[in-house]
Amino acid sequence: MGLEAVFFLEALVLLTALIYGVLSYRHRNRALDRVAEDVTRGRYQRDET
Repeated sequence: MGLEAVFFLEALVLLTALIYGVLSYRHRNRALDRVAEDVTRGRYQRDET
């Protein structure tokens, strides 16, 4: 009985992580995307000069 409980808990943790990953990907923070884009553009501009 103990081994089934461990497998159930592992499956529950994996399912929770999967749901969290999907939800966080769909509801991204657009402000952070903008900041990352600005940093990337700045790095490319510095590399060109």
